[in-house]
Amino acid sequence: MKKTWKRLTALLLSLLMILSLTACGGSGGNSDTKEDTSQAAEQTAENSTAAQTDSEGETYIFTDSTGREVELPVNITRAACGGPLANIMIYAVNPDVIVGWSSKPSETAQKYIDKSLWDLPEYGKFYGNSEDFNREALMASAPEVIIDVGEWDEEYKADLDALQEQLGIPVILVEANLEENPAAFRTMGKLLGQEERGEELASYCEEVLKDAKEKAASIPEEDRVTVYYGEGEDGLSTMIAGTIHAQIFELVGAQMVVQQDDAQTSQGGGSVSMEQLMAWDPDVIAFASGSIYETVGEDETWQALKAISGNNYFEIPAEPYNWIGRPPGPNRMIGVRWLGNMLYPEVFDYDIEQEVKDFFKLFYRYDLTDEEMQELLGNSTLKN
Repeated sequence: MKKTWKRLTALLLSLLMILSLTACGGSGGNSDTKEDTSQAAEQTAENSTAAQTDSEGETYIFTDSTGREVELPVNITRAACGGPLANIMIYAVNPDVIVGWSSKPSETAQKYIDKSLWDLPEYGKFYGNSEDFNREALMASAPEVIIDVGEWDEEYKADLDALQEQLGIPVILVEANLEENPAAFRTMGKLLGQEERGEELASYCEEVLKDAKEKAASIPEEDRVTVYYGEGEDGLSTMIAGTIHAQIFELVGAQMVVQQDDAQTSQGGGSVSMEQLMAWDPDVIAFASGSIYETVGEDETWQALKAISGNNYFEIPAEPYNWIGRPPGPNRMIGVRWLGNMLYPEVFDYDIEQEVKDFFKLFYRYDLTDEEMQELLGNSTLKN
C-alpha cells in the first residue's frame, strides 16, 4: 500500500507539472515548447522513480536463523551485541559498528580488544528473564539493529519478537553452533558490509573442522583417550558428553567419561563426586581456568588419579575467552587445534605456537609475542 501511494504521488506531481507548463505556454504554444514540456515531464517521472528506488533500497527484508523476517538497513553502521557470542563474532567481522556490549570485555579480554571500545555501554542479557538488562542504556546508544548469536528454540524466538516490538528496533539471531560457524561468519559479513572478511573467517573455520574430522577418524577406537573436564573451586563441576560444551573434545576423538546419567546436571554441565571420578580414573584431566589446576599436583586425593600422578593434566587457555566453551564461541576454533595437539600430538601434528599466532592475527588483529605465548600455553602445551 505504501509503495502504491508513492507511485500515485509521483504520477500526480508529473501531471501537475505538465498542466502548469501547458498553462504558461497557452494553447497557441509552439512545438518546441510542447517538446520541452514533454521532456520535463519524463525527466520528473524518472527522478521520482529513482528517488523511490533509492528510498526503498535503504532497507531490505532479512530472514534470520529462526525464520523471522526482519526489515534491516542495507548499510548497518550501528549494531548492539545481544549476547557474549555476538560480542566476539561481531568484533571479529567489523568492530567499527559496535555501539554497546551485552557484557563489557573483562580486563583479560581488553588486551585483545581495541581500546576505543572498552567503555561502550553495557546492556546485560535480554533473554532468560535476566534482571540485569538495561533497556535505557540500549536505547540511548541508538543501534540500528540488535544482533544475537547462538542457539535458539521457539520460546526464545517469541522473546525476540517481543523485544523487537517493545523497543521498536530490529532484533535478529544468527545461529552459530560449532558446525554453523562458517555459515554464521558469512552471514555476519553480509550483514555488516564485510563480505570478504566474513568469507576469510568462514574459510578458516571450514578448514579447521574438516581437518579435525579427518584426523580424528584416523584414530583407532582402542587408542582414544578418556578425558575428564574439571571446573569450579573443587574441580568437581564438569562437562557432560553430548552437550554443546563437550563438542570440542568429541570432535578431536576424545571420550568424555561423564555421561548424561552420571551427574547432577546444570546449564549444560553437572557435578560429580570424587568417588565417581576415582572409579572412572580418566587418562587425561583438563581443568578450566580459575579451577584447581595449580594445587592438584600436591593434593594426595587427586594424586591417586593416574592422570595427575602421570602428569597428564593441563589447564585450558582462556584468553581472551575460553578455548573450549563458556562461552562456546569462535575461540573454539583454535581450541580444536590446540586440544587435538594436546591429546594426540602425533596425529594433530601442528606447530601449535604458529597456529595460535595465526588465529589471534586473523580473529583479533593482534600480534602475539613469544612472552605472551608462554603465558597462554604455560599450563598446557609449554608446561614441561
